[in-house]
Amino acid sequence: MKDSLKKFYEYVGSEENLMYYVRINVRWNEEVFLKMKKVIREVMNDYENEDHYPKRFVMYFILEIPSVINMLSHWKTGSQEDMLPGETYTEEKFLSMIAERIKQLEELRKEFIQSLWHYGNPNE
Repeated sequence: MKDSLKKFYEYVGSEENLMYYVRINVRWNEEVFLKMKKVIREVMNDYENEDHYPKRFVMYFILEIPSVINMLSHWKTGSQEDMLPGETYTEEKFLSMIAERIKQLEELRKEFIQSLWHYGNPNE
């Protein structure tokens, strides 16, 4: 098993898993979000020339990321603790930040799906 996949399994089993954090704490945490992106990209990079991704990794994109997007889509308010460092909370800024993170999650899913297509594509 590749080190990146070990880190991914540790990540999904931890309280720093974005899905767990958002569902249990009902708060935003930028550090947790950035860690998720880093761990996922490391696995994608390590497996880019492989014939497949491990099932648990695929399920993260099929179930967990859409669930996080769904939960975030229903948030209507936050607090100063949810804001990026140096940002002052306003409802408008918070909702804009959440909309941007939803967009980034959707782009990450798209990137994953495209990585499936790019494997062995003779046109590339």
